[in-house]
Amino acid sequence: MPFRQFLVSVMNNVAQQYTAQNQQPYYQPNGAFQRPQQYTAQPYMYPQQQVFPPPTMPPAFTWDTLIAPSNQPTPLFTRLLDAIFTYFTSTPPTDPSGFDPIKYASAFTTLMYSDADNKVRRYFIFASQNGFPSPENFVYDVMPIYYRTNRIQYTMQGTLPVLTREGFHTTMLRDTLGDPDVQCRRFNMFLAAHGTRLLDPLTGQPFPSLAIPRAAFPAGMDQVTWERQEQMNRAFNEELGEYLAELRRVGRWTHDVTMAGMSSGVWVHRDLM
Repeated sequence: MPFRQFLVSVMNNVAQQYTAQNQQPYYQPNGAFQRPQQYTAQPYMYPQQQVFPPPTMPPAFTWDTLIAPSNQPTPLFTRLLDAIFTYFTSTPPTDPSGFDPIKYASAFTTLMYSDADNKVRRYFIFASQNGFPSPENFVYDVMPIYYRTNRIQYTMQGTLPVLTREGFHTTMLRDTLGDPDVQCRRFNMFLAAHGTRLLDPLTGQPFPSLAIPRAAFPAGMDQVTWERQEQMNRAFNEELGEYLAELRRVGRWTHDVTMAGMSSGVWVHRDLM
């Protein structure tokens, strides 16, 4: 080979080796040889703001019809009566089973019943005014007669007659049908004084201190209820007469009084207090 060609060949080899050395990949710490990647700028992503739903507000409470056209209590009236019953039975001395005569007298006085309409008070006053040696025992004897002849549910705890929850509902429904005007005033006076301490058994929240509108009660007195009550009064007076006659026979009572002071009576327009 001529010398000139040999010299050109050597120079070309040197140039190729130099070029190859400059194109070696960068060394990576993990031992892998990689060609450098081209960096591409990424847009900055702001954190997404959390969106909360608007708070849900409970529906505003409104009084609705308390007694259905069938003369049965609506669920709202049942809840109200349950709350009232629980309020009294939870007040010391507590007794969840119902009202004994002392609790009965206290509860119905708080419910704005007059002494003439508060049966325990009425019978106790009658016995005190007519010389019974133990007015309390007289009440314990007569209240079962009243409950039985008026078809009001009760139980006996020893010698004590106890008005049950069902009996309280029966009494309130009867009195509301018998005189809705009076009962409307009674309930509203009671709620004004104690309403915030009555817990709605459905919601667990206190009943609002809102007056019950008259329209929530029956428009007028129920004639069928009045007629049924008159029949119950006659049954009560008959059984009471037999009881008083027995007291006279055994010498436990000698006064001669009329039955007017003891009759259960039918609803009469009178002041509540």
